[in-house]
Amino acid sequence: HNSIAWRLMTLLSLPSDLLTHVLQQEGIGTLELCRLECCSTTMRRLIDNGLWKQAFLRVHRPRALGEPSSWKQELKLRRAWSSGWRTLAACAAPLPDLAPAAVASTLCSASTTTRTRSGNVMKQKLRRFALNIVSTVPLAPPPRWSTLVVDAGSSEPGVFRTINAAMLCCKPYDRILIRPGVYFEQITIDKPVELMGVGGNAAAVIVGTDGPAIEASSIVIGRVANLTLRQQSHLTNPAMTGAVLIKGGARIMLDECVVTSATGHCVVVQGAHSRGFLTHNLICDAKGVGVLVCDSAYAVIADNEVCRNSRAGIAILSNADPHVRGNRIHSGLDSGVLVSDKGRGRIEGNDISNNKRACVAILKGGEPIVYNNRIHHGRDSGVLVCDDGKGVVRDNEIFANHMAGIAIGRGGASRVTGNTIRDSHGGSLCLSLHSKGDISANVIQHDSLALMQVPDVLLPQVRERNTVLITEPARRPQTHLAHRVGYTADVVMHDAAIDNALPRPLPMVH
Repeated sequence: HNSIAWRLMTLLSLPSDLLTHVLQQEGIGTLELCRLECCSTTMRRLIDNGLWKQAFLRVHRPRALGEPSSWKQELKLRRAWSSGWRTLAACAAPLPDLAPAAVASTLCSASTTTRTRSGNVMKQKLRRFALNIVSTVPLAPPPRWSTLVVDAGSSEPGVFRTINAAMLCCKPYDRILIRPGVYFEQITIDKPVELMGVGGNAAAVIVGTDGPAIEASSIVIGRVANLTLRQQSHLTNPAMTGAVLIKGGARIMLDECVVTSATGHCVVVQGAHSRGFLTHNLICDAKGVGVLVCDSAYAVIADNEVCRNSRAGIAILSNADPHVRGNRIHSGLDSGVLVSDKGRGRIEGNDISNNKRACVAILKGGEPIVYNNRIHHGRDSGVLVCDDGKGVVRDNEIFANHMAGIAIGRGGASRVTGNTIRDSHGGSLCLSLHSKGDISANVIQHDSLALMQVPDVLLPQVRERNTVLITEPARRPQTHLAHRVGYTADVVMHDAAIDNALPRPLPMVH
């Protein structure tokens, strides 16, 4: 103790600028900052938000949308979110940075109801959710757990050369630390376990060849964190799976990973009792979909960057019901978010931009809640609803899309309300004569060069129930007008134009 006190006094005797330089060194991480803050009030004054940010970003991924006001608080939130996986508390934990009042909404989001009708209804839903967890998951995991270490290049006693060797030897609820390196393995999670990469920037890489890098296909819980997960194949026509495959009732947390797939989807959550909790990941460069939630599965997809995928960034199909919140979904070669085949879910607070097809597409009985998102700079329409697509599109900011801000085609029946729709090159609003639904209380802003594409029979109702503002035409390159493909010169959109804008059919998961 005397030695520690002497070292602290020596440190505090340094000039403040030199002391700040010492605190910025790579060896000073978040744990060291916590300890130094506890030592003296002088240290607490010197360790500011900038030092916390620097230490945080050495080992953690930044937020997908903006910076937190306090990086120290962000660290606490992430640790609280991830630390309870052994008791599956993560299933009932709030999303990062959610206020307590919003937690109940998160837990009840397995239904697409926009709001509960009474306090009793909310209590019943919470009770059913808790009973579902209690009935399917062990509530008393071992109080003690061990840490195993994997290093492909090490000859240290007790260190495993492969991850699968460590998986064979680990006990339920153990942690496996994976040191930096490339591991050509396919990992099957068949017991409660935590797989965690060592070091920053997901330096430990797991490559799954001709199959998933990580697969959980039974009733099991687990956590996968700080890893790079890749999928590749040497086959001519490989099966369309995922780099991470969660099915068969598995409940897996995926935190701060980089996930790519050269042969299929990045992440697949499949099946009625399967649960995926995806937070703070980079999900990119898939041959298929970035995140596919299907067959009545549930997922929490929060604070991820989803980009450069060949198909939809996030696809919600066949009665799946995820909560998609606070993600940046951009630069895809198809739709940003696709909800189809009676998919549901709550898509809230995301930034969705620069996708080749509609930023949000609702088709074939899809019925999501699309709420409070920024949907902009898409290379097609901002929101596309057709083929019996339903749901609610509410309180979004929709702007600067290459075609329409909102396009509702044949059979589209969404409730569109409270949105601000502006600056779209193909008109702020485009409706088919065969569209349905309710369009009210929106602020629709456009200039005279980008008229609303609305049939004459529907135009009086649109003008009466919404605030329509006509502004001076903005100066745009001539190509913007020349590329209004699929829109007629009058105010009627052909159904064929919407058909041309539809996302491509998705390949099945084998």
